[in-house]
Amino acid sequence: MMNVTAYKRSLYCIGFSTILITAGCQAQEATEEIEAPITVEGKTTVSYWHNRTGSGLEALEQVVEDFNRSQDEIFVQAIYSASSEGDDQRLLTAIAGGNPPDLAHFDRFKVAQYASENSLESLTPFIERDQFEMEKYYDYASLETMYEDEYYAIPLTTDSRLLFYNKDRFEEVGLDPDNPPASISELEDAIDRLTVFNENGNIKQMGMVPWTAQGWFYTWGWAFGGEFYDEETGELTLTDPKNVDALEWLVSFAEKYDAATITSFDTAQGSNEMDPFNLELYSMKIDGPFAISNIKQYNPDLNFGVTPIPTPTGDQFSTWSGGTSLIMPKGAKNKDEAWEFMKYFGSEEGQRTNSEIDNQMSVIDTVNEDLYRDDPIMSEFIDILPQSNARPPIANGQFLWNQLDKMVEYAIHGRGEPEELLEKVHKRVNERQ
Repeated sequence: MMNVTAYKRSLYCIGFSTILITAGCQAQEATEEIEAPITVEGKTTVSYWHNRTGSGLEALEQVVEDFNRSQDEIFVQAIYSASSEGDDQRLLTAIAGGNPPDLAHFDRFKVAQYASENSLESLTPFIERDQFEMEKYYDYASLETMYEDEYYAIPLTTDSRLLFYNKDRFEEVGLDPDNPPASISELEDAIDRLTVFNENGNIKQMGMVPWTAQGWFYTWGWAFGGEFYDEETGELTLTDPKNVDALEWLVSFAEKYDAATITSFDTAQGSNEMDPFNLELYSMKIDGPFAISNIKQYNPDLNFGVTPIPTPTGDQFSTWSGGTSLIMPKGAKNKDEAWEFMKYFGSEEGQRTNSEIDNQMSVIDTVNEDLYRDDPIMSEFIDILPQSNARPPIANGQFLWNQLDKMVEYAIHGRGEPEELLEKVHKRVNERQ
């Protein structure tokens, strides 16, 4: 019989291609055979595939250990599952072969796509049987676990997006760091004052480039009051006039500062230590709480603040959120036992353990209040969550994402009119539904 501590020392990697070495895993040749589950006397083993590393792995292991210690009948075995072929392909291969794990850690954004392909077990029967309250999660997080009125995942983590701004740069140009821009016109003024050109007319410092970092089209569409999806009809609403307004604003920005010049300046930058905000080459950006650790690591003396994303009216702020979830792949062998762990990980206890160790935002508001209320930066990310949105829960969500990204690139480089470009994306995505 293997105890939990011994189990944690024996974590192993599995896969169909070259193994990625991570904490607790030893280099080994991959085979097409999935290793046998650990046998624990008197208990049913639930296999749980994940791709966590670092503090995320530490948090997951603790949640699993706590659950296993509370159990007389179930043992959850966490298995690191990532390969050069990609996590999704491995999981799809296992499902198609009739040998999936009982559980998998999964990007919540992709739940609808997998559900539409009949690759997930519906959780609705378990939820109804046990009267499990999905209402304890933020509305947008629950929405992202659904497809055609059925639940297919338990949400685990979340995030949100805000405007980061450099307080010292604000003071340098006469802007009040205690009153960051709230309206689009105030944002435009701040960008103008914070942008510096050299004697050759090239950009030296940029106030902000709105489509970089987390400035996706979803970000600005919702900021302008647009909608992308009608929950009642299940129809996309990409051509919402407010979405058109948002794209037109991005185009006007590109025309004012010259998209080619901006692109040339931006592509010279990078991420992490080369992030232009961390380097103080940009004075503002849209980003999520996951950017905070990079700032602390690469520019710990940066004096920054966060504030809601500006809107045309300077109020009615919103944001959008993603996050991870726990799914039960189609054909899971130990459904009832897997469901017991899903309930635990989705409980306040499981959420608190995971969030506290991994510094993640929970999908339960009371957990976030307990953990982050006294943090002046994180509390801003929490406060906006009730106004957060989720990307449309459609089967072609990734296709829509890619099309919107390409659409913005076309628009800012003058390769189409905003309304026409949105109509084209709407038509392409609907044709694939």
